[in-house]
Amino acid sequence: MAYCKYCGKLIPEGGSCDCPAAKGESGINETVKNTSNTVENAAESVKSEATEAVQEVKEVVSDTINEIKSDDFETAQKVEAVAGEAVEKIPGKTKNNKGLAYIVVGIIVALFIFLIFAMCSSGGSTSAVKKYIKSSYEKRGAKTMYSLTLPKRVIKELKEDDDYDEMVDSYNDMIEDMIDDLDGKETLPKYDKITRKNQMKKSELKLAEQYFERICDKYDAEEGGMRVTRGYEVKVKSRYKSKSGELEHRTDIICVVKLKGDGWKIITHPLSELSYYS
Repeated sequence: MAYCKYCGKLIPEGGSCDCPAAKGESGINETVKNTSNTVENAAESVKSEATEAVQEVKEVVSDTINEIKSDDFETAQKVEAVAGEAVEKIPGKTKNNKGLAYIVVGIIVALFIFLIFAMCSSGGSTSAVKKYIKSSYEKRGAKTMYSLTLPKRVIKELKEDDDYDEMVDSYNDMIEDMIDDLDGKETLPKYDKITRKNQMKKSELKLAEQYFERICDKYDAEEGGMRVTRGYEVKVKSRYKSKSGELEHRTDIICVVKLKGDGWKIITHPLSELSYYS
């Protein structure tokens, strides 16, 4: 037998007291239990929504990155486009939930930092121009310079004929001689900036393909199948110091093109001279 702790009344086995205090306690316990269940269900629901939101954003960014890989816009334009698309495709329920929104924003920021780093590391047309100018005037820069100006199949053929190393050594020796001949405060040119960049037309891309075909023919490499998918004629400014130490500039007009299977390549001529190779 039990007695009510509030009124002292005898309570039947398995029963409860009907006094106001006992009823009040029972109501509070039920409310607490129901509230606890509601909170747990809500937490599970938020967790589920957050997981769905994360997955959706990852898929959006993944799809857009794959799309970027097939194109060649400048890095800033790429990141801006990806950001805009990702934000547009964030689920509406996520935008209206601050907690979920913060989670999604954090993921997007992390992914875009990685994306920017990856794109900058992989380089593009501008990066190829910079590397070409740098390698053309530095010690032991021949391999990089040739990798940017010759198709892979030509380099392969040169290596098989044991001519490649000789070409590389010869160019490096020439640059070392130039460095040794520098007088006073004179320096060799260094990349400064691109002052003009014009996209090539389809007919001009065909000329670029014929240019590389001629190179393959010259070195007895496999011919045919050259495909240039994008290209620019660029005006490049380089800086150097004269004997007296005065800063001077020189300008070169070259072409930088995307050769399928090879990446960005440099044509050391302006567009006006490519017709010679047709």
